[in-house]
Amino acid sequence: MTKTLTAWGLIAGLLVVGKLAHADVPTIADVTACNEQAREAVRGRTASPTAKDEARAEDARNGGRNTAERADATGTITQSPDPQIQGMDARGAKDAAYRAGYRVCMRKKGF
Repeated sequence: MTKTLTAWGLIAGLLVVGKLAHADVPTIADVTACNEQAREAVRGRTASPTAKDEARAEDARNGGRNTAERADATGTITQSPDPQIQGMDARGAKDAAYRAGYRVCMRKKGF
């Protein structure tokens, strides 16, 4: 009986750890919601871009040569090892305020 309970406890623990370990990847719903919130932040002028946002937006406007971020083959989303930037609209990536709004949204979602 003790071995069975221990095994079930171990399985439950592994499932929880597996869920937590996989949680650092934004879903399509996260990306869609954050792109919309970033657009709203730009329209409402509520985003506060940092110097890093400004520099990376400038780099994106110049073709992204100095960053690990890349647009996908269609140019519509940003691929990045940074989960706060992953999935950002590639056109929005060229705007520092958009970047700030997107990054804040992703941070609120736990990324």
